[in-house]
Amino acid sequence: MKKGFTLIELLVIIAIIGILSTTLAPKLRRSLAKAKDAKAVAVLGAARIAGSVAVTDRMVKNDSGTLTITFEDITSGLDTKTNELIDDTNDNKIPVGGIEKDDGTFKYGGAVMLNDGTQNLTESTTSITVTDDLQLILTTGIEGDKSTEGKLWTSY
Repeated sequence: MKKGFTLIELLVIIAIIGILSTTLAPKLRRSLAKAKDAKAVAVLGAARIAGSVAVTDRMVKNDSGTLTITFEDITSGLDTKTNELIDDTNDNKIPVGGIEKDDGTFKYGGAVMLNDGTQNLTESTTSITVTDDLQLILTTGIEGDKSTEGKLWTSY
């Protein structure tokens, strides 16, 4: 008696694996996109805290009445892993998993930037006055303004 699988059995197994992969791949991709979005929101939270710490530090040292901080003040207050999520080779963009458009379609990929309500924050940003209003703004050229959760980026 021969041991092993017949050609038909192997083809059936390959077909089953193919069917499973086509149904699971989109769900896996969506989950990975949500994880990237969660990282971007975590960077925002850490940047808000770092900005608040920098402002508090300036309040103690400065009595002129005007408080400004720089992008460097914020990033120097972030831990190494959080700083690695900010792409300093690409205008300090933070990669996200995807963008949900108003018509319900979904586009994978994209990036957001930290914004203080008036400007996107980069190394050349010399003064940031509104640190508690840091928000995430989509980079230009991308349609849609919602995260994979269907929430506006500016509402985080």
